[in-house]
Amino acid sequence: MCLFSKRNRIIKKAIEKTVSEFTDRTPKIYQHFYYGAVDIEPQYLVVWYLFETDAELESAKLSGLCNELQETTIRNLISLGYPKEAFELTQQELSIGKITIQDGTEEDKQKFLDSLAYRKVMISFTTKEDVDNKANGDFRLYFQ
Repeated sequence: MCLFSKRNRIIKKAIEKTVSEFTDRTPKIYQHFYYGAVDIEPQYLVVWYLFETDAELESAKLSGLCNELQETTIRNLISLGYPKEAFELTQQELSIGKITIQDGTEEDKQKFLDSLAYRKVMISFTTKEDVDNKANGDFRLYFQ
C-alpha cells in the first residue's frame, strides 16, 4: 500500500526534477518542501524553496532565479500530470464597484491591477536566516 497519493507523487517528482535542473545555479537552493490539501483540490498546494541567507534570496529575486524556479516548477508539475487548472490566475472580486486610477504611469496602473489577481497554487521563497531570526529556527512555528 502506497502512503502517498498520485498527486503527492507527482509533486515530489516535479520538485525533485526542478531542483536538479538548478543544481549548477547560484545561489543554491538550501532546502525545499511542499504541503497542502491537494487530494481535496489541486490548487491547495504550497511549494517552498529556501535559500540560506536573506542576501542570497535577494540575489535570486534580482537575477530572475525565483521567477525561473516558479515557471520550471509549474512546467514540471503539469508535464508530470498535475491538473493544469490549478495554476490559472484568479481575479479577486471587488465589492467596491468600478475603480478609476487617476495618477501614475500605465505600467503602475497595470501593476496595481495585476496585484488583484493571484495564482491558486503558491510557490514561495524564504531563507533559513529568516526562519532562524523570526522563529528561532523552528520551521513549524515559522510556517504556521
